[in-house]
Amino acid sequence: MAESAIQETVQKAEKFWVVPELCIACDACCQDFPEVFYMGDDAKAHALDAHPVDLYNARTVVDVCPTAAIEYSGELPPAEDLSKLDEVPGWELDWSRWRGVEEDAVERDRRYGRDYAVSEREGHIHIAFHFPTRVPAVRDRFKYGLPEDMPLYKSHVQFEGNDLLVAGWLTDPKVRALTHTSSSFPAQFMTTLEFKRDIVGYASRYDAHGELEVVLFTDEVVMETWKWKSHFITDKCTACTICERVCPTNAITSGEIFFIDPDLCINCSVCGVYCPFDAIDDNRDVTVQRIKAKKIPKAVVHEDMCTGCEFCVDVCPFDAIVMRSLVGEVDHPLPQTSMVAEVLPKQCVSCKLCEQVCIKDAIEVPRQHQFENIGMSFMSYITDNH
Repeated sequence: MAESAIQETVQKAEKFWVVPELCIACDACCQDFPEVFYMGDDAKAHALDAHPVDLYNARTVVDVCPTAAIEYSGELPPAEDLSKLDEVPGWELDWSRWRGVEEDAVERDRRYGRDYAVSEREGHIHIAFHFPTRVPAVRDRFKYGLPEDMPLYKSHVQFEGNDLLVAGWLTDPKVRALTHTSSSFPAQFMTTLEFKRDIVGYASRYDAHGELEVVLFTDEVVMETWKWKSHFITDKCTACTICERVCPTNAITSGEIFFIDPDLCINCSVCGVYCPFDAIDDNRDVTVQRIKAKKIPKAVVHEDMCTGCEFCVDVCPFDAIVMRSLVGEVDHPLPQTSMVAEVLPKQCVSCKLCEQVCIKDAIEVPRQHQFENIGMSFMSYITDNH
C-alpha cells in the first residue's frame, strides 16, 4: 500500500463523519453527542476534526441518526446486547399468551409513520401524526422484562418546496435493540407528504402522548396570529411534579415528560411561572418565564369593591380564599356588605381563577400573564366543578 494511502487510513481510522446528502438537520447527533458533532453554517451536521471515539458506544452514535447519515470508519459493535440483562422468571408463560396473537395493525402503521390525518382549515392545513404507544410483543420483550409502553420517540419536522418531511426515531437503547428481532419493528421512519399549495410557514408540537401536530400556514395573517389550544410542556421537563401540583384545573398528568391536556388547560400560565426548568411554552410557543417563589404575586382583594358574593371562594381550587366579617372593624367605613373576601397567601398559587369570576373587579393577581381566550375550557371547568 502506498505511504499516502496508509497515512489516509490511519488518519481516518475510528472516526465518525456525516454524509451531507442524507442529513436533514434534525440536530439529534449534535444534541446527544456535542463532543463529536456540530451544526454547520450549511444547515448540515458535521463531525469535529478531532473527536473522541471511546466516549460513546459507536453503534449508539450511528443509530441516533434517523436517515443513516452518520458513518463510522471502525468496526461497529453489535446493537445493545440484551443477553447481558437478567431473564425474568416465568417469562415463557407470558410470551406464550402473546405468541399467536395477531399484530396490532394500527401500532404497526405508527412504527412506519403511516398513522396520520390531514385536514384543510381556514388559513392552514392541519396534520396529526400518531407515534407508537406500545412495544411489539416480540419474544425478548418478555424474556428481559422490557416495558410494554413505548418510550417516547424523537421527532423532526421539515418543509421544503412542496414536501413535508416527518422523521421519528427510537432512542431507548434496549427497546431499540428489539428492532433487530422483528421484521415489522423499524428503529426509525421517515414520511414525506406532498402539498401542492403555497405554504407561507409552518409550526409543530410533539407531545408526551406521542402525538405530533403540524400546521402548514396558507395565510400569513393566520400564521402571525396563530395560537395553539393550550400551553405545552417541552422536552426540558424533568418530571419534578411542580406544575402538576399548582395546576388549578388538573390539566397536567405525569409521565416520561409531563403532559398538558388541551381540553382542560385554560392558559393561565401558572405552571410555567413555577417551572424551575423553563420547560413550558404558552399557546404562542413563547416560553413562560419563571418567577422566583418568594416573588410570585398572590391574589389581592380590593375590599371597597367586594360585595361578599363568595364567587371567588367557590372557584378557588386551593381553598386560598375565605370570607371575613367586617362587623366591629372601626377602620372600615360603612361597607356595602358585612363580609369581604380574604386571601390566604400560603395557599394561593397565583392562578387568576378568582380574578376571572369576580364581576366587580374586586380581586386580582398582579402578574403579567393574562388569560387570552378562556373560551369553553374555562366555562366547562366552572360548570363541572361548581
